[in-house]
Amino acid sequence: MYKLNVIKTTVRAGLEKPVKFLHMTDTHIALDDPERFSGRAAGCFEGQHTGRTVELFKSALRYAKSNNLTVVHTGDLIDFFSKNNFKAVEELFPKNIDYIYAAGNHDFCHWVGEAKEDYEYKWNNIKVIAPYIKSNLYFDSRVIGGLNIVTMDDSYYMISDGQIEMLKAEVAKGYPILLCMHVPFYGPSCRESIEGGTVELQVGIPENYLANYPEERQRQTRPDEATLRAISYIKNEPMIKALITGHIHRNVEERLDSGLLQIATGGTFDGYVREITVI
Repeated sequence: MYKLNVIKTTVRAGLEKPVKFLHMTDTHIALDDPERFSGRAAGCFEGQHTGRTVELFKSALRYAKSNNLTVVHTGDLIDFFSKNNFKAVEELFPKNIDYIYAAGNHDFCHWVGEAKEDYEYKWNNIKVIAPYIKSNLYFDSRVIGGLNIVTMDDSYYMISDGQIEMLKAEVAKGYPILLCMHVPFYGPSCRESIEGGTVELQVGIPENYLANYPEERQRQTRPDEATLRAISYIKNEPMIKALITGHIHRNVEERLDSGLLQIATGGTFDGYVREITVI
């Protein structure tokens, strides 16, 4: 009933043999509990068909299994905390598929519209979602076929010095890296792809664009010094071959100003996945 759109992309990393994986992002599973119904969540991601997000998630998992692909998921697996969302994740994801996961902002959302996207809110809620995800939500890595797939949490638009020290340790291993995060870095193509030119959905927003947004949104998204250092390092580290991201619900491939390839995949809630072949 719901069509799965598979985009195919090749990334060059100097591997001896190709490595393939399926990029999923922004599944936004939005199953309300009977005692607590959210019209906004159903309207945004379920549309007029209850279970749409789950059916598309199942279709993507079937595609990954039938093609023997590891899943790289870059966040917003669920839209908000609910018993039914956690049940869906528990039944579908860990038991049936090999996956690597990077956290998204909705993964820490106790209820739609409630999150202020600050660290106190995140750390109060991380203990709720963490048992359902086998990856470390702060930072994780796995080497597959000579390719280092690194996941890092930038879901609240910031990157810490601690995360960059961990990333440098991964670089020192000597494998080419795909860096997988929820939020893309600021880039013209990503910016233009978002309706109205909204740039608040990216990391490292230039100050001249920030000025157009409410004070609270500026506070949330203005990059701090650690984030600016992280952006500079990541853009210019030759072992990092591409950024794999989501969040903006658009399909974008672009070169950042340093030449680094950045890929954003549209939301799986909307039927999009990306089969990436790294050569």
